[in-house]
Formats: sequence, structure tokens, C-alpha cells
Amino acid sequence: MIGRIKSIVSNDNFLSLFGNMVFAVLSFSSIFILARSFDKIGFGDWILYLNAVTFVEMIRIGISRTPMVRFLAGAKTSEESATVIGSGWAISLMNTGIFAIIIFVLGYFFADGMDRYGFKLFFLWYPLLSIVILPFNNSLSILQARRAFGSIILLRGLTMGSFILFLVGNIFIWKLPVEYVVYAHMGSNLLGSLLGISVGWSGIQYLMKYTKQTIKTLLNFGKFTLGTLLGSNLLKSSDTILLGMMMTSAEAAIYAIPLKLVEMLEIPLRSFVAVALPRMSKASREGNDQEVRNIFYRYSGVLSLLFIPLLIILFFAAEPLIYILGGKEYSSIDVPINVFRIFLIYGLFLVVDRFTGVTLDSINKPKSNLIKVIYMALANIIGDIIAIYYFKSLEAVAMVTIINVLIGVAVGMYYTRKELSITLWKIPKVGWEFIRKNEIRNLRNDN
Repeated sequence: MIGRIKSIVSNDNFLSLFGNMVFAVLSFSSIFILARSFDKIGFGDWILYLNAVTFVEMIRIGISRTPMVRFLAGAKTSEESATVIGSGWAISLMNTGIFAIIIFVLGYFFADGMDRYGFKLFFLWYPLLSIVILPFNNSLSILQARRAFGSIILLRGLTMGSFILFLVGNIFIWKLPVEYVVYAHMGSNLLGSLLGISVGWSGIQYLMKYTKQTIKTLLNFGKFTLGTLLGSNLLKSSDTILLGMMMTSAEAAIYAIPLKLVEMLEIPLRSFVAVALPRMSKASREGNDQEVRNIFYRYSGVLSLLFIPLLIILFFAAEPLIYILGGKEYSSIDVPINVFRIFLIYGLFLVVDRFTGVTLDSINKPKSNLIKVIYMALANIIGDIIAIYYFKSLEAVAMVTIINVLIGVAVGMYYTRKELSITLWKIPKVGWEFIRKNEIRNLRNDN
């Protein structure tokens, strides 16, 4: 029995899922505390700052993270690994410097035009944050490629845990304004970077191992994954950013509560994607397309079917969940509850959309994944503008999310069928066979 427990606990899928569950709880806790620490305006300012940071971070790391994971996972020698890591560091340093300068210049020359305080905080502090967070981000990339999910839990746990401790102290003792939350956010990321450097996870010791050819290889792959991550983040952050620009911080705050809750669906999805990407990448580099197909069908099929009862439970639990996360101020109105239930319809198609994208990246077809995300992002931005300008409705903004995920499924299946002969009907069939035969343990033990 003890040996079986050790086997489960040391499994990649378990560690990835456990880590994401812990981080989701900490993330929900931060929203829980912040929503009660400030009024809707102050809370909205933090949401605008955080979404702007997340958006730019996705651009900045997009050109290096997925290429590093893909090529590092398939590296055959320690020398090749060192070259990939050093070249990844060189790329990260270059884009960090470029973005820090751009944001600083924009913030300096257009300071008078920033009529949202959250955006002012972003332009003021992001240049420093981008430098502070760099070793932390590179550590996560390297650890994911090496499937060191236990170390990822420790690293992210330190960062998020220290931030939560500040928020708890602030709500009960200090009661500091929102800009101090920004300082704490920066400090917690600094702790993560220092830990990554001190124990060797960041790979900074391999910085001088870079080669021009490897940098070129990573950039050729990364220029597509950059666009993909940019588009993916637009799908998540454009709603809040457009609400902050076209409506008010209060509406952005109301929308942020159900948006945060729907991240519960991301917990199992992110966990299994993090495990599947390096596995499919390795199989693809070995020329084993059948194994790539098998991994795709197993993961997407089982998760899609398991999502159905979860979505039903969340639908009926919408009101108490809004109350738990946001408090009576948010649960006493219908809008956030309605928005959350609309998001659950989007959740029906989320698994297939996500796994078609990660499969295209793993088989070295990032351009196809980029095209998929561009279609989705354009549909989301145009739809959001129409929903806000003509309908002035948060529910209408949420409905746009359903449209863009359906577009993602359609385009993603077109490309995966073209490259791997993957078919949509086989996804639930394989998933049901796994569940019916009680073979989910095979998914768990698929090392």
C-alpha cells in the first residue's frame, strides 16, 4: 500500500494536478481577500494592473518558453541541454530589455492620458517587474521541460504563498492602499527568482553556452508561439481591458469575479497539458506520430467527458460560489452569476480547443496553432466591442467567449486532421472506452 501511494504521489500527472490545485486555491484566496480589502474601484484598479502585466508577460515569455520546453525535452545530451538553456536566456534578456524600455517610454510620454489608475501602476512599475521576474520565468520553463513538477510546486508555492501572507496582513493590520499590493507582488516574484538562481533551477549558469544557431532555431519556432500566446492572452484579458477602457473599473471588477471562478476548469486542464506537451514533443521528434495521436485522444477524450458532470455541478452552485469569492456585494446582483453560467457553456469545448493547440506545437506546427488563435482573438475583440458598445452588457461580452472557442475547435480540428488524421468523433469514443473499462489509471501511469 505504501509503495502504491508513493507511486501515485511521484507520478507526473498527479504532481502537476496537485500543484495547479494548490495554486488555484491560493489565486482564489488572493481574489477573496482583495475583493474585501478594497471597494470596487480599488479592486478594479488591481485587476487592470494584473491583466496588463499578464498580457505583456505572455508576449515577453511567449517567444522563449514553448520553444525551450519542446527542444529541451527532446535534448539527447547534457551539452545540447546547456546550449538550449543558454540560448533561451539570451533571448529572454533581449526581449526583457526591449519591453522594459518600451513600457517606460510609453509611461513617460503618455502619463497624462492614463485615466485608469490600474494602468498608471502598470506603466510605472512593470519595467522593474520584468527584470525581477526573469529568473523565475526561466526556472519554470526548464523545470517543465524536465518534468520536475515537485520543484515547480515549491517555486510557485513560495511566490504565491508570500504574496498571500502580505494580503492577509494588509486586510487585518496595515490596511495599505492598492499600490502597496503592487509592491508585494513584485517582492514575492523576487523571492521566486532568488530561489531559482540559488538552487540552479533558473539555468543562468549556462548563459554563456548560447549559440547563434540555437538562438535562431528557438526564434524561428518562438515567433509563432509568441503570436499564439499573445492571441491566447488576448482571449483572456481583452474582455477586462476593454471593459476598463470602454466602461468603468467597477464593471471590470464585477466581470473579474466569474472570470476568476471559471479558472477552476483550468486546474485539471493546465495540469495535463503541462505533462502532455513534453511527452508529445519527444514522441514527435522521434517520428512516432501514432504515439502523439494516442496521447491526444487519451487526454482530450477522458477530460472532455469528465468535464460534463463538473460543469453541471458548477451551474447549480453558481450563486454560492460567487458569494464565497466576491462576497455579498457581488452575489446580491444577477450579472456575475449569469456571466459565470455562460462561461460554463464555453467550458464544454475548452478541452478539445486546448489540446488541438498543444498538439500542433508539439509536432512543430506552431504556425497552424497561431492561425487558430488569431481567428479566435479577432472574433473575441470584435465581438467584445460590439457587445459593450451596442448592448452595454456583461452577459453579451461573456457570450462572445462561446463563439471564439467554437471557432478554435473548428480550426484546430482542421489542422490536426490534416497533419495527424485526427477526427473529432473519436475523441469522446476513446474517452468513454477509458472510463468504461476503468483504465483512467493507465492515463495516470502514462509516464
